[in-house]
Amino acid sequence: MNARRTFVVALLLACGAGWAGTVRAAMAPEEQRAVNAAERWLVPVDAGRSADAYAMASASFKSAVTREQWRDGVRDLRKPYGRVVLRKAEKLARTSDKPTGEPGEQIVILFDTMFVANKLATEEITMIREPDGVWRVAGYYIR
Repeated sequence: MNARRTFVVALLLACGAGWAGTVRAAMAPEEQRAVNAAERWLVPVDAGRSADAYAMASASFKSAVTREQWRDGVRDLRKPYGRVVLRKAEKLARTSDKPTGEPGEQIVILFDTMFVANKLATEEITMIREPDGVWRVAGYYIR
């Protein structure tokens, strides 16, 4: 009975690992680059370095909000949540009609985020591929 239980547990773990790998592998390279860029942008946001995050944002982001508006807004937005404990990209969707790899292509990424005191939230980050080919943040929301 012990050997059977061990086999079942091993089988479940193997199936789970295979499924997780398939989901990860299903992400297109451009989507992975957008997620990576979003995660890099969140580093200064999490550290309270709003000026660094602003500098890394897209031209459309900067034309919509000044550096001071961003500084005050993100401080007020993040204050009730506190420090990030865990964050995981859960969903993404292309939101523009631009072809893959073209400037102006947009991807929205939803992160499930756990903050201190078990406070859960969804962070929504809109990424845009700029003319230089780099993915940059065009929008950020918490709900």
